[in-house]
Amino acid sequence: MKKLYLLTLVTFIMHCSTQYVYAGWPIGKYRHIFTSSLTYYSSKNYWDKNGKKVITPSGTSFNALTIGLYGGVGISRRLDLLASVAYALQNSKFGGVTQSTPTGFGDATLGLSYNIAAFKYKRFLSVQGTVIAPLYTVERAGNTLGYGVLGAEGKLMYSGEISSKAYFNIEGGYRRYFDDKGPNQILGSITIGTALDDRKKNQLTFDVGGLKSYSNNENLISVNPNLVYNGYYVKGGVSYGHKFTNKFSVFGNAFYTFAGQNAPQGYGGTVFTVFKF
Repeated sequence: MKKLYLLTLVTFIMHCSTQYVYAGWPIGKYRHIFTSSLTYYSSKNYWDKNGKKVITPSGTSFNALTIGLYGGVGISRRLDLLASVAYALQNSKFGGVTQSTPTGFGDATLGLSYNIAAFKYKRFLSVQGTVIAPLYTVERAGNTLGYGVLGAEGKLMYSGEISSKAYFNIEGGYRRYFDDKGPNQILGSITIGTALDDRKKNQLTFDVGGLKSYSNNENLISVNPNLVYNGYYVKGGVSYGHKFTNKFSVFGNAFYTFAGQNAPQGYGGTVFTVFKF
């Protein structure tokens, strides 16, 4: 139990903030977007391989503080270049005893997003391909910062306006890690947001999403969504954003994992800034 807990209870918010910033809208030719984020994540209990909730011993917990950077450049009206990197500070306890938990850089990503179709420039259908590269080694840091192998992800995004104030983003994708044991993952999310005032200075966003993970090695059990070999998780979140200027905004997000298999029952929050120029 102690070994299982140490190997699996790790932050899963490496990429959570970017979905509220970029979504499926093209950035625009010669335009740029940059975000910085600070995320807190906490987990204690988890769902086992049968989907049964497991209550861990008193004094057991995992907490993580993650600093994330994300950037995008509009190469053309349809094509964008995207990149991200994150650094995690982790703390783990089992039965009240502090455990050795690695701290450092996680996975970096580099990708391209292409707008297939723009419907009256109010709704957009886009595809995105991303390469995932670990900035650590499993031998040095264990497998608490990620899978430790190269990966790739492809996804389809449909985004746009619902009304003059409301908007949506729907995503579906497939992720593959290039290792004999995988995993292969299917991802999906739905986001709905609305402006709270006529000037669109304030907005409220709701989202739900998750992933299903498959591996040919069923003995690799993880209760962390980013490290799921065989299992799934579903999480929801709500965020509030304020636009100070047309080029600078600040968002706050709270999220909770409410269902899963080999996944933690975790919660947390993110504060992130958005710069457009």
